[in-house]
Amino acid sequence: MPIFYQMENSRQVHTMDHPQSITLVEIVHAVAGGVEVDLKVFEEDGDVVLTEEMLVEILRSKPHPKLHFHRHHELKVVVHFNGREVSRQAPPAMTIHRLKQWADKAFGIDAAHAAEHVLQLSGTTERPAGSTHIGTLTHERQHHLSFDLVPNERFQG
Repeated sequence: MPIFYQMENSRQVHTMDHPQSITLVEIVHAVAGGVEVDLKVFEEDGDVVLTEEMLVEILRSKPHPKLHFHRHHELKVVVHFNGREVSRQAPPAMTIHRLKQWADKAFGIDAAHAAEHVLQLSGTTERPAGSTHIGTLTHERQHHLSFDLVPNERFQG
């Protein structure tokens, strides 16, 4: 059964086939390419670092588990909108979609107007897909991210 995962320093979705019984240590070792690295394991959009028991349950109960591997438990995330700023600590497995929902609520944006805005990495034109884990947007040892909530491009014609 394949495991789908994202990780720090890599923007792509990776897959790994695993035997019926695999340990947390074995998965981390495989993801790290055999290098000794202290990676935490999260379920996609999960808030807590997985324990051995939690991992076993996820692998047993989900046909296509989605995991995230990162050095940090949390990342500091700042979102800017209309001259205002909100920030929070967020797990690296949080998706852009979930972060956007939080930002919309924090800025008091109603659903109709929220659909007209997207998150863009501050200082860039990059607008990560909703399924992107925020931890993939960090570089090695980095533990903070900044976004701007900007109007989505409209094509009129």
